[in-house]
Amino acid sequence: MKFLIPIFAIALSTFAAHASDLSEQVLAEINLARTAPQQYAQIVAAQSSGIRGAEGDRAVAEAVNFLHKTRPLPALTVSTGMSSSALSHVLDMGPTGGRGHKGSNGSQPWDRMGRFGRWIGAAGENIDYGIHDARSIVVRLIVDDGVRDRGHRKNIFNHGYTVAGAASGYHATYGAMCVIDFAGAFMETPGRMASRGTVPAASL
Repeated sequence: MKFLIPIFAIALSTFAAHASDLSEQVLAEINLARTAPQQYAQIVAAQSSGIRGAEGDRAVAEAVNFLHKTRPLPALTVSTGMSSSALSHVLDMGPTGGRGHKGSNGSQPWDRMGRFGRWIGAAGENIDYGIHDARSIVVRLIVDDGVRDRGHRKNIFNHGYTVAGAASGYHATYGAMCVIDFAGAFMETPGRMASRGTVPAASL
């Protein structure tokens, strides 16, 4: 069984390299939706067959209608500190297959953001599981099927948010997870950064 260890390590290393690009793609996709919501409505409608959930076509139609009525918003600025915040949650939850916004040490999204800088105004977090494609992740979060208050969609189109960070990685239960953190503004703490070599701990 020892030969499985290096093969598994290689697989995770390959996925980690892809995940960094995926995180950037997710933020770019979110900015596309924010700055061109009417055009993005066409993307959501085109991908509807792959995102139907508990609510079926109704959730997709509602999302498309929302996008058609939404005014364009400025693009979010990408924050290194907030991306580190998102990554710390991926490193914490991914290996154990945990879910939700609460970290293993009881931390909430704003607590994790505070370890890498100072967030200003409002703050929020979106998490998606099991998808390796940036556009599919963002479309699913915008449709927000099964989420009564459409909280993920509200975060993406919150006019009070001006900055965001994202991270993606392996998840023991769903294969992949993507965390996106949002804030009104963010002041970076120089030299404070999470990395994939970091061991998840209460100090992260």
